[in-house]
Amino acid sequence: MKNNHNTSSYGCIKMWGSFFSGGKDPLKDLGYEILPESQQTTNNPRSIWTILNGKKKTTGDLVTIFSCQNDAHIQLAKAALKRMKTLRHPNILIYLDSVETDKSVYVVTEKAVTLETYLNELKSNNNVTDFNSEHLLEIAWGLQQLCRVLIFLHDDCKLSHGNINTDTIFVDAKSCDWKLGCLEFVQSINEAQINLPSRFLPACQRYEPPSKKGGDSQKARDIWLVGTLIWEIFNGNGATSATSYRQLGSIPRPLSAAYGELINPNPSLRSSLDKLLQSPFIQNNSLVECLLFLEQIQLKDPGEKQTFFTSLSDKVDQFPSHINERKLLPLLFNAYEFGSSGSAVLPTLFKLGKRLSDNDYKKRIVPIITKLFASTDRMTRFRLLQQLDSYVEHLTPAVVNDDIFTNICTGFTDQEPAIREATVKAMLYLTPKLNYKNLNIELMKHFSRLQTSDDQGVIRTNTIVCLGKIAAHLNPSIRGRLLISAFGRGTQDPFGPSRQASLYALNHSERFFTLKDIATKILPIACHATIDPELDVRQQAFKTIQIFVKKLETVSEKPELAIEMEKDVSSSNVGGIAANETSWTSWALTSLSSNIGKLTTKPQQPSVNLTLAKSDSQNALANSSTTTTTTTTTTTAKAETSNNGQPPITTKTTTKLQIKVEKEEQDRQSSALASYFNKINDNDEEDKTPWDDIKSNDWGDSLETEDDKWDDFSATTLSSQPAKATTTTTTTTTKSSSVSNPSSWAQDKPSSTSQKKNDWDSDAFFDDVLTSATKPKPKTSRH
Repeated sequence: MKNNHNTSSYGCIKMWGSFFSGGKDPLKDLGYEILPESQQTTNNPRSIWTILNGKKKTTGDLVTIFSCQNDAHIQLAKAALKRMKTLRHPNILIYLDSVETDKSVYVVTEKAVTLETYLNELKSNNNVTDFNSEHLLEIAWGLQQLCRVLIFLHDDCKLSHGNINTDTIFVDAKSCDWKLGCLEFVQSINEAQINLPSRFLPACQRYEPPSKKGGDSQKARDIWLVGTLIWEIFNGNGATSATSYRQLGSIPRPLSAAYGELINPNPSLRSSLDKLLQSPFIQNNSLVECLLFLEQIQLKDPGEKQTFFTSLSDKVDQFPSHINERKLLPLLFNAYEFGSSGSAVLPTLFKLGKRLSDNDYKKRIVPIITKLFASTDRMTRFRLLQQLDSYVEHLTPAVVNDDIFTNICTGFTDQEPAIREATVKAMLYLTPKLNYKNLNIELMKHFSRLQTSDDQGVIRTNTIVCLGKIAAHLNPSIRGRLLISAFGRGTQDPFGPSRQASLYALNHSERFFTLKDIATKILPIACHATIDPELDVRQQAFKTIQIFVKKLETVSEKPELAIEMEKDVSSSNVGGIAANETSWTSWALTSLSSNIGKLTTKPQQPSVNLTLAKSDSQNALANSSTTTTTTTTTTTAKAETSNNGQPPITTKTTTKLQIKVEKEEQDRQSSALASYFNKINDNDEEDKTPWDDIKSNDWGDSLETEDDKWDDFSATTLSSQPAKATTTTTTTTTKSSSVSNPSSWAQDKPSSTSQKKNDWDSDAFFDDVLTSATKPKPKTSRH
């Protein structure tokens, strides 16, 4: 058999070569062409057709081309072409085009492979010799489809197929559905068999039913052939005659009873195809049940739909992956689009969508997501927000900003607290894709409104935490001012966890604050929290103070580290590393080089200034160290001389000069450091943010301090200036705080706000909150 197949294929290929080299191509006028690879040619010994792979010329879509050039089979091929054009059913191969001549017939159909080829691929892909549980589910679905199309032929069309085997049943590449093909032996069920397949195709002789007096009806013959098909699916092509089918072989036990009735030698006793559909193998099959429900989704009531989709997400793990992708997903799309299934489809839809390629996901699922976000149904939007982490990677910035963001923002003002909270959490995933306006203006306005107006303490707390986590994405020109205002306002919140979260957020965002802001704005905020009525808040306040004071002490001892400390303040890089040093360090370097170095009066480039400032500072420290050593030596000599009672005048004069030099050097360094901390930004107008125009719900209006009232906060004259230097009196002016007194906070807080210490007393709180929508909420009472 194998040798005959190879010989036929070789002869067919040779024929094609001579055909195209000489005569006219019958397919030339069609919009399809045959693929040139020789291995794409398949000779079908149990059908009159040679099967070729082809493609559409304009789009490149793959198709299957059936070719018949055997003079003995031409009339059968023309009859099959007529049937292909007139018979339409979901489980009959879709006819696309054809061409026929006196000596040849070509039929173009959708892309498909024979059932025998498909089943062999299933086994080879899994490296098994027998079918596994997933394969059995799929075979049951295929037999169900075959029964449906044969019932259609027998009852509605009054026709029989006449040649059912694994080479005349096809599996389409798009949905893996089983479909009838090769209709050359189709005839009326009320007529006697005119053309027996075995008469034209010797390989079909083994499928002939046992001869009985009076012969078989055409319908009974098809039922017998379904039985032989089942035997071949599970046992291969080893049958030689009708007696071979009496052995069950590998046929599954749930199917064995129905199979026995199909191959009854007496045609009148053979069971109907309806009984085969009721066999346990098909009736109790979860895949068949699922696909049938989705095909009939429009006939189901809402309660049935809800029950079905609730359990579907767990069932799909049992189904073959290619069935999920090619068959189940399109049915889910249809269920959403036309079946009024709404958000119930989403969990399964997103679960299966993970297996799609990025291009397929964007093409097939993203349009559904954008449409769902425009829905007014709360549950739909809530489920979309909960599942955001599973599909956000497939959303392009253009889709997020133009199609989704506006609809998502409606959740910030929703009357349901759960939706408002889910919307805040969703911003963690969307922030990297937002443009400047949506991130720095629109989103911050919503956050400001939530922090100042929302009646739920947990939502206000999560707003602070979310802002701390997305701080690296904010525009550097407004980031520091915005964070200080927001976190400062949070320390006044009557809800204790919100105050503590604000202090955590300050720690987490410390790299985005200038040294001046730390000294003049952040430390006063933290100091006020040290008298908070809750111990956890006070403890975190002291930790915050220690962190920032340590940073200031480090710069105080080594001024050259100031630039390194502030390198992330104006960085627009999410990772915190500045891509272009010139764009954000020029003002700081100018300050350092003019007050510490003073090596040149010309403006310096930032990178050069950084080197000069650092080098000059090191030289100054080295000179200071040398002077100190000299002074110590002189002082020691002076003491020794004094002990002798003869202090030399020259030593005394040298000591005075050295003390003066040392004093001048110390004054110069102190002045440089104080000037750096007291520097006033000349571009105050440029620092103005959109939030400055919000009068009622601004981030921390009650805590905002004017720069002119804080200019001298850190400026302390360490010593008088030599020569022409004038003594400056330090004046500290503080703005009266509008923070309510601790007793009023305690009264405003609900009586059930006691927290478990492990919820809020470690930095793990800030790292864990909001990282996933599935994580448990903080154990706090809502206010």
